[in-house]
Amino acid sequence: MKQNHLRLYFLLSGFLFILDQFLKYLAFHNQSFRFYIIKPWLGWEYFANPGIAFGLPVPQLFILILTPLILSALTIWWLKNKNKTNHFYLGVCLIFAGALSNLIDRIVFSITIDYFRVLTSVMNLADITIVMGAILLLYKSKKSK
Repeated sequence: MKQNHLRLYFLLSGFLFILDQFLKYLAFHNQSFRFYIIKPWLGWEYFANPGIAFGLPVPQLFILILTPLILSALTIWWLKNKNKTNHFYLGVCLIFAGALSNLIDRIVFSITIDYFRVLTSVMNLADITIVMGAILLLYKSKKSK
């Protein structure tokens, strides 16, 4: 693994983290603004998500305790994994950046700020980075078998 790749993955995930926080700031401070490319299926709208993925209701305290535990486990896995590939590094970086961004929302606002309307759901860039990271890790695990 070249150090340049690792730096690039940190920069990319850091950029996505900052971009997501900026978009959440815009959404939070302009809650009545809506814009649709295909109304009402694809566009921008503010949504205060008190739950987790797909709006599933989970107690706030549980999320605030579980998220740092998951991030700690991810860090330990990063350190102990002997079979690190580019997919592994990028996947973990993306998951970490997305989870940290959503955790900040939970601490500051007691919700997650979502703003992308896609079909019947509203999500944010952090959610997308988490899913992309998970896909990369699944791809890595399938490829290694």
